[in-house]
Amino acid sequence: MTLLHHPRRAGVVVTALVSAIAVSACGSTDKDQASSLQDKVTVTGKYAEKPTIKIDTPLTVKKTTAWTTESGKGDEVGADATTILGLTIADGRTGKTAISTHDAGQRPLEVKLGDQVFPSLTNSLVGRSADSRVVVASTSDDAYGTTGAPQLGIKKGDSLVMVADILSTDPTKILDGPTGKSLPAPATAPKLESSDDDLSRLDFSGLAKPKKFAVIPLREGTGPAIENPDRIAADYIGQVWGAKEPFNNTYGKEPAKFSIGLGGVIKAWDQGLAGLKEGARVMLICPPDTAYGKTAQPGIPANSTLVFVIDVLGVG
Repeated sequence: MTLLHHPRRAGVVVTALVSAIAVSACGSTDKDQASSLQDKVTVTGKYAEKPTIKIDTPLTVKKTTAWTTESGKGDEVGADATTILGLTIADGRTGKTAISTHDAGQRPLEVKLGDQVFPSLTNSLVGRSADSRVVVASTSDDAYGTTGAPQLGIKKGDSLVMVADILSTDPTKILDGPTGKSLPAPATAPKLESSDDDLSRLDFSGLAKPKKFAVIPLREGTGPAIENPDRIAADYIGQVWGAKEPFNNTYGKEPAKFSIGLGGVIKAWDQGLAGLKEGARVMLICPPDTAYGKTAQPGIPANSTLVFVIDVLGVG
């Protein structure tokens, strides 16, 4: 059981897109059509920032088509990957930008491709690399269907242009364990106990429970650093301060995958993992206000101080 995730309050962008976009589309890379559409759609601006979209209106899209304006060198997006996007949508009829995750008060969009959310978009992302900018010219049927999206000013039958910056995706190369220089833990930190070379539990004997959040590096790591937001793969053990056994332990199993920097994990993970390098091992001391606070979880009483040891095995 994974206990790290928090229910996320969806912003306007996420709510509008999830509720309105159809679920039966597929993208195309037909060269002739792509060339024709690229002549009518101009996208400018820096990757990972809100683009300027200029459209020769009204834009007629006979088949959903995608192309890349900037090719990254990050991990490749898999068919079932969870991907973090910066997304901007423009109305092909009017040329107006309808909505963007880059706007104030919004956050990047986390999309699991296998769930068939935004198929006219997500099918166009498979096989492309993180750090790329992808433009999707979508038919109305492949986007908002027969209803349009009046809350965004998009009418029935309007084509759409979607500009997706692939900020991160699931790591495709995952380490077997931490790398880099080992670092000494302070005497006040819990001791790590192992079984068959895997971490099995933490020992709190003789230690006073701390009151402050702490990040204790145990291995430096040698790979790329975690940015906000990023997808990561990790092994971890989590234990309530003073408990005899962990409430969660992934060692000896498949590494878990998480999004960091989107508020989907406990505050301590978002704060404590940002900037760590792939291959790092870290201990997080998490008072209640950085974990679950007054809300009890399975195996975690209310107002618990938690301790995690985390191996960052991949950064997407």
